[in-house]
Amino acid sequence: MSDEENAGQSADEGLMPGQSRGYVGVFMHTMHHHQNTLLHMLVCAGAVSAGVWIAYLLRFDLQIPPGWLPGAVYASVVCVAIQAPLLWLMGWRRVGWHGISLPDLAILARMVAAAAGTSSAVLLLARWEPVPRSVPILQGATLMAIAVLARLGVRLWRERQAGRLEASAVASKRVFLYGAGFAGQALSRALLRYPELGYLPVGFVDDNEALHGEIVHGLPVVTNGVGLCTAVERHSVGEILIAIPSASPETLRRLRTYCDQAGRPCKAVPGLAELLQRPERLTELRHLDMADLLGRSQISLDEEGIRRKLSGQVVMVTGAAGSIGSELCRQLVRFRPQRILALDVAETPLFELENEFRERYPCANMLPVIGDVRHERRLFALLVEHSVDVVFHAAAYKHVPMMERHVAMAIENNVLGTYALASAAEQAGVRDVVMISTDKAVRPSSVMGATKRLAEMVVKSRSGGAGGSGTRFVSVRFGNVLGSNGSVIPIFRRQIASGGPVTVTHPEMRRYFMTIPEASRLVLQAMAMGERDEIFVLDMGNPVRIDDLARNLIRLHGLRPGRDIAVEYTGPRPGEKLFEELYLHDEDLVRTVHEKIMVLQGPPLERDWVDERIRDLRALLLGDPEQLRAWMAEMIPDYAPVVTTGVPGGRERAGSGQADCPFPRKLLGGDNSMDALEWA
Repeated sequence: MSDEENAGQSADEGLMPGQSRGYVGVFMHTMHHHQNTLLHMLVCAGAVSAGVWIAYLLRFDLQIPPGWLPGAVYASVVCVAIQAPLLWLMGWRRVGWHGISLPDLAILARMVAAAAGTSSAVLLLARWEPVPRSVPILQGATLMAIAVLARLGVRLWRERQAGRLEASAVASKRVFLYGAGFAGQALSRALLRYPELGYLPVGFVDDNEALHGEIVHGLPVVTNGVGLCTAVERHSVGEILIAIPSASPETLRRLRTYCDQAGRPCKAVPGLAELLQRPERLTELRHLDMADLLGRSQISLDEEGIRRKLSGQVVMVTGAAGSIGSELCRQLVRFRPQRILALDVAETPLFELENEFRERYPCANMLPVIGDVRHERRLFALLVEHSVDVVFHAAAYKHVPMMERHVAMAIENNVLGTYALASAAEQAGVRDVVMISTDKAVRPSSVMGATKRLAEMVVKSRSGGAGGSGTRFVSVRFGNVLGSNGSVIPIFRRQIASGGPVTVTHPEMRRYFMTIPEASRLVLQAMAMGERDEIFVLDMGNPVRIDDLARNLIRLHGLRPGRDIAVEYTGPRPGEKLFEELYLHDEDLVRTVHEKIMVLQGPPLERDWVDERIRDLRALLLGDPEQLRAWMAEMIPDYAPVVTTGVPGGRERAGSGQADCPFPRKLLGGDNSMDALEWA
């Protein structure tokens, strides 16, 4: 084949079959390439022209006099010549074809007004043919109606073509949407458009009685929460979807009560903050959990102050594979530390944390390290090798009954481990060490609480006295965290999943709770605020009765406590108190600039005295556990192990070790009601 033939073949590539080279072929190829554009322009021109003729028909009561026909033709030509190009240039073809909305209507109205205004000026000023003054106004209104009806027709046609309207009629579950506001309306449209989600909305429930009887997006507003019981039976509704992303915890508790009374499970849309970041998550319905109902307010952080402390720094987290430690690692990422050393003795959880970081935070420099906080030499080598600036010490044995049986291990890990870390950090020149403590360290009744109190003493003594270094030591004390490893929530969930019973130690046992992310954020904030020789206390709100917690969790699973799932009382376990406290009476509680963080200023501790007592402790480790308990009692005068005695009905009561003051009213500064989670 010659070069000319090759060139001719190349020129023909891309042409439609049967097309020849030359001007005709090029023209046909261009027409095919722009056929969608031409189709849109023809549709636009047809809509404009139709608007003119409909306007004339309306003006003359559907019978146009012969004398006005030339003017109608003239107006039609002028409007098409002016409006069609203007509408095309303004993006008429891109608005609302995939589902018209109120913002789309506003955009179309502005386009039509601009185009109709321009053509009206030409028609009324040029006056080559007489045109009634009402025609341009009627033509603009008619064109707007045609545009809206066309888009609605296209939407209905597409949904019927996809079989979605038919599929909606056989959706797997009929639901009410609680909330007829913007979120509820958006959710109803999404559920009708995507029946594969498995929900068919049949109506709205709203507490605004002015809406009752109204039709919103084709669905009736049938009742309020009080009338929900009757409405779900009448409409054969199987589930309630709460579509109020800005609902407060109090509102969620009330709505949950209505759903429980109606005997129907409920789910909720994500919260407002989450929807603002990712609006597409509106249809990711979720079950309510205890964090939704606790009533914890959103925490504001001094982001800039934390960033100054952590940005570009090397940070080590001990116990990094645990609940608090792993969340600290996640929270640290957004402050851009140079490196995160995740230290833990547990291999498998650390491996899982590493995989999580690879998937979710690929840019974060997180180094997993297998290590034990009791090995001072290993810690010192790590701190020096990586030039660590900040250490968050979250590693500890924390299970109260378990530590009652393993006194030596609790002391070795919680006390001597903290001592080893503090010594290694000082020698390596670490700038900040933040130890995470617990409310069980206050007037401890358990081995675990006593060891954490001793760890606080070790940290407190490091900042003063002879031999003090430049390392800054602070402790952060808080209560229980919801959903942490070994906490009551996972245990209750497992018991509910297996059909019960749910076991509660005592009907009057109360604990402070906060969420894991909340606790981690406040630890970071305390680190940024701390000076030296301080114990920070986090505002835990009001303590919660564990019995209420268990019963509410049963309700969250759509079950009835005492009927579907039994609740049994087993009595307090060794070392457990009925009430926890957050500070001692000889500690001065001082407010800080952050509303959720207080600082305790107790008497100073001599470092030499603490070091000497630690040396004595090492000699006792292999001895009798009772000797270790006696040593702790000598170090902590208010250490009083709880003695439990049986009571009728399988219930237990606290013995002499129970605190006199169940909770610090000075700290709470308000209503101490324990029924914050109790539903009607």
